[in-house]
Formats: sequence, C-alpha cells, structure tokens
Amino acid sequence: MRKTLNFILRDIIQRPSLYLFVFIIIFSIDRHHRLECSVDKENGPFYGDAFEYYSFLPEYFLDFKQVPEQNFHTTKRTIGMAIMYTPAFFVGHWIVEYTNDVDDGYSPPYQWSIRWGSIIYSLLGLFFCRKNLLMFFSETVTAITLACVFFATNLLHYTYAEGEFPHGYLFFLNAAFIFFTLKWIREQKPSYLLLLCFTGGMITLIRPTGVIVFLFPLSYDTGSFEKIWMRIRYAFSNLYVFAGALFLFSLPLAFQALIWKTYQGHYILYSYKDERFFFNDPQILNFLFSFRKGWLVYTPIMIFSLIGILMSWKRLKPFFVFLLIYFSVNVYVLSSWWDWSYGGSFGCRVLVESYAFMCFPFAVFVAWIWKLNEERKFLKYALHGICLLVFYLLIEFNFFQTGQYKYGRINYSGMNYETYKYVFLKTITKDQAKNLDTRFTPPDTEEMKKGKRDH
Repeated sequence: MRKTLNFILRDIIQRPSLYLFVFIIIFSIDRHHRLECSVDKENGPFYGDAFEYYSFLPEYFLDFKQVPEQNFHTTKRTIGMAIMYTPAFFVGHWIVEYTNDVDDGYSPPYQWSIRWGSIIYSLLGLFFCRKNLLMFFSETVTAITLACVFFATNLLHYTYAEGEFPHGYLFFLNAAFIFFTLKWIREQKPSYLLLLCFTGGMITLIRPTGVIVFLFPLSYDTGSFEKIWMRIRYAFSNLYVFAGALFLFSLPLAFQALIWKTYQGHYILYSYKDERFFFNDPQILNFLFSFRKGWLVYTPIMIFSLIGILMSWKRLKPFFVFLLIYFSVNVYVLSSWWDWSYGGSFGCRVLVESYAFMCFPFAVFVAWIWKLNEERKFLKYALHGICLLVFYLLIEFNFFQTGQYKYGRINYSGMNYETYKYVFLKTITKDQAKNLDTRFTPPDTEEMKKGKRDH
C-alpha cells in the first residue's frame, strides 16, 4: 500500500498538469450544478443567445418551432453553434427514446445533454491547451497556468453557468487550431494543415472576426516578411493539399451560404442589419477597464498575461510577434462593435476564447518567476509561495464575483463605479439586494447603435 501511494505521489509531482485535469473532471461532476445560472428553470440552458443558436436543431430535425419568430427565415445567427451542439442534441434525442420524455428538442434530456456537451467542449479546450503548453513549458508551469486560466477567469462562468454560449466552444476550437498549427509547422504533415483549415473555418463561421486566428500560422516563428512568404509558399507547395485545405476551410461557410440562399434568398447576407462596427471609435479603455464590463476589472489575473506578452520577446520569441499583433487587433476590432460590452454577460465574454492563446504569455510569466533566484533556495521558494498565494486569492476572487453575478449582485449590463464599489467583496443580503436595481445604469442601446457609445 505504501509503495502504491509513493508511486502515485511521485507521479503527481512529475505530471501535475495531468492530475489537475483529472481534478477538473471530478470538480465538473461534483460542482457544476452549483455554478449554473437559474435564469429559466423550465427551459434550462435555452435562453438568450443560446436559444437562438440552438433553435435551428429542433426546427430542422424535429420540425418543432418553439418561437415562430426565431427560425431559419428570420434569425441573424449563423449555423455554426448548431453544428457544434449536434452531437449532444442526438444524445438527448436517444435518451428521450428510452425515457418516453417529450421529443420537442427542449425537454430535460435535451437540456442535460447540451449542458454536459458544453462542459465537455471547454474541458477538451483545456486538454488541447495542456498539450500546447507542454511543447514549451514544464509540467509545473503548465499546471499552474491551466489552473489560473480556468478557475480565475470568466472561462469558469462560461463553462458551467452559461456554457451554451459560444465562448467555451470557441475556446476549444482555438486551442485545437493552435495544436494543429504547431504540429503542421513542426512535422510538416499535410493532415494537420487540413485540420487547422477546417477548424479555422468553423471558428470563422461561428464568429467571423475569429478569422484573425490565421495570423498564427502566418506569424508564428517568422519575424520577417521573407519568412512569412516562405511559410505561404510552403502551404502552396502541394497544390492538391492546398486545394483540400481551402475546401475544408470553405465547407462550413458554404453550408451557411446554402442555408441563407434556401431560407432567405441570398448566398451572402449581413443579418445584423443596423448593428455594426465603429472602427473610427474603438472603446479600448472601456473594453479593458470599465466597471460595466472591463476585462481587467472582472478578470484581473490576466494582467500577468499582458506582462507575459512583453516578456515573450526574450523568453518565447517565436510567439512574440503573433501575440502582440493578435491581442492588439483582437481588442481593436472587438471594442469597435456598436455594443462594446456585448449585452448581458459576466465580464468581457468575447475575450474568453482568446485564453487559448493568452495562456502562453501567462505561462511565460510563471516560468520566469519559477526560475528566479535558483541559487538562493530560500528566496526562490519565498517567491513561489507569494506567487501561488496571489494566484489563489485571485481564484477566490473570481469564484466570489461569479457567485455575485449568479445572484444578481453584479448586474449583467448596468454596473458602474458606485455600484461596483458598493458590492465589492461584500455578501449582500436579500434586503440589501432589493435596492440594488436603483443603482444599476443599463446602457441606451438605441443611442449606442447611432454611435454614442462612450458612457
């Protein structure tokens, strides 16, 4: 028995990131229901954006329309998320056949399947992040990075509470895209080029601005236009492989074009109508620092990731150019959308998928801390302890704020400085919460659509 325990202990020390992943799976089974948002107890996860994305499936496969106004003919959503939901949808339908539940696409078996399918996609994203990080960092650094990115950011919320929204799914697709890209560049196997192009096509279908992920295979480990051109020439070197890659990238988009043509009469359609980007007025400071939804206000641990981008110039050079361009372009484009706060959400939800990339500079920072004062063991372990304590406190902070959001202490769209200060690190009683609504200041969406967005 002692030998077995010693073996397990040694294995945990040698492969902490693997056992962290096992812990997260157990955590998901035991705790997921405690983090769920009970917005609609009858329809479970099918509300808001998630309902719009999902409603394609019951309509197409079951000919069931829960809301006549939300269907193929009128929706502004693309088919991408419905494709991602499909495996879980059929699992739910299989369960219905054996439980004699209602086969309308919205009954409890469908709800359970879609919810667990969403959790599984996020965990698969973490799995690919682990594989990606281990190509450059130690097991210890990888384990710390994964724990922080998962438990100390709003990825936690968009895995368990509102996992049916696109962000956990895109986090998985981005992580898989990184893995296929790195394998293609390192091993030069055509199959990885095909996979990364199909994955990139799915990312683009779900969120068109996600096409910027292709900056990664272009700029990773290049550093000059000459090397970029060599990378492009290599992709073109086998025309059959390149044609296959282009086909796989275009396949999801072509499917969407056929849907639009069949149901709305056009192959190409801008379905968002009066919603647009204001590229001449990006709300970058609000996007990052506002008390309404500022990324670094509600996910402060990612400050270390931004520091890591600068440090990657020396410590992870193949990523430096890409990370600098990707983060800058991503923030500029996303903050230029008419509603830079992106409706009802916990924190800045549209950056959740970028954590698949941002975990690299975070790991750079952790690796730097872990290598400081290697000759002075006392200082070395003191720094490790301080670093882990800070990360632990930020994880606790994220759990606390996630709970505040679940129970309405943090509002989904109307937070401001005074209200944030009032609820900051406080357990608000039910009596105190009755007056909270008067403190919130929801944005005027009609004025924002006209361009008055800085408030």
